[in-house]
Amino acid sequence: MLDAVSADLLNVRSLPSTTSAVVGQLTRGMVIVTTTMQHGWVQFRFGGTFGFVSGHYLQAVHDLTRLTGTVNTQLLNIRQEPRAGATVLASVALGASIKTLAVVGDWLEVEFNGQQAYTFAKHVDLVYADNGYYANVTASALNVRSAPHHQASIFGQLAANSLVWVEGDQQTWSQIRFNGNRGYVASAYLQVAPIVNDGTPAKQNDHQDTHEELFDNGLPTATALEPTEQLTPNLILTVAGSKEQRAVAATWNRWGALLTTLCAEKNIDVACAVAVLCVESRGKGFEQNNSDRLIIRFENHKFWKYWGKYHPQQYRQHFSYDPKKVWTKHQWRANPSDPWQNFHGVQSKEWQVFEFARSLDENAAMLSISMGAPQIMGFHYERIGYQSVVEMFNAFCQGIPAHIHGLFEFFDHVMHQHLRDHAFENFAALYNGSGQKALYGRLIKNHNDAFTKLHPNA
Repeated sequence: MLDAVSADLLNVRSLPSTTSAVVGQLTRGMVIVTTTMQHGWVQFRFGGTFGFVSGHYLQAVHDLTRLTGTVNTQLLNIRQEPRAGATVLASVALGASIKTLAVVGDWLEVEFNGQQAYTFAKHVDLVYADNGYYANVTASALNVRSAPHHQASIFGQLAANSLVWVEGDQQTWSQIRFNGNRGYVASAYLQVAPIVNDGTPAKQNDHQDTHEELFDNGLPTATALEPTEQLTPNLILTVAGSKEQRAVAATWNRWGALLTTLCAEKNIDVACAVAVLCVESRGKGFEQNNSDRLIIRFENHKFWKYWGKYHPQQYRQHFSYDPKKVWTKHQWRANPSDPWQNFHGVQSKEWQVFEFARSLDENAAMLSISMGAPQIMGFHYERIGYQSVVEMFNAFCQGIPAHIHGLFEFFDHVMHQHLRDHAFENFAALYNGSGQKALYGRLIKNHNDAFTKLHPNA
């Protein structure tokens, strides 16, 4: 079981007692793999032995997407399978960021170049990001680094009094967003900015830092991490086997708990929901290799509908598609003199087109993209409960729960019945369009069958 520290500072003791020796300390958000609990104390591996912490200052980790892993050894092997003799895919250096998908015994299942791989868990420090906070920069110039250590490369600098959003803390480092990338700054040069009456963060000279450390022998006043729906299921599947089996296992490991809850409410086999997400986005809502940005697909023919037909000459200078099969031959160019180029299938290129379209008309651009894990088009914003497409886009950028709930809001009663009947081609005709219903129906069936073999009791 994974638990995250919910106190600012938590003593690790040699025995389950406040009178025993302190052998170390953990900071807020650090994640431990707990083994046993006795009388309110949790036992876990600490260094080369075992340590104990008070269970009162721990919060269960329900969402693996909020985990950040950092390599704590000089060189760490990434392997194809969770065993010491497995093929080494690559080696990563001290301080490298590791995207964790699941914990498999002594191994971490990680994402590497868009695929599942494995590495030894004890060589990765895991941190569970809380809800974040605003902070002011107190240094005259603060380096932003690629990893939480002083030898990491420098992305850039923050000026004095800059207001930054801190996603989480890793010991003496704070994790932030910097020009679309995850970056790290020394926490000593940040000062928490409380929220004032109008809901905005206070400027640096408007407050005093009231940060207090919480220890395991104090009063039970530790601040809990933000409550969240459980996404990660109790049963973690090993990612192995066929391409479809690997995809459904990884998707289940990420979102299985919430999918099970919502499928039970709608009387749908969870295998069906897993299969739909796999086919739409390989079960991912954000792309690590694109600065963890929302997965999108920009549709040229939709942008024509919402903007292009009102500006036809300008549209045709930058966008094209096949008018007979409007979902095919999508190309674009930033300048009329540039050669036409494809962009579908590469998230960084999808975002280039999208950002260009946003510069022409933000609302029309957002109406013209499919978003996140379920790849729901922006023009369906009202159908899934939003007042505007901007509201939908912002919610989907916040995290995966909006994607999963959006998927189930999108299903109508006819779609529900097709899924219950396993009539996947009929479902695909409604979800993906009649033009590709045979292809998508077959893909959904293949992934449904793969999940049923892996987890027949789901």
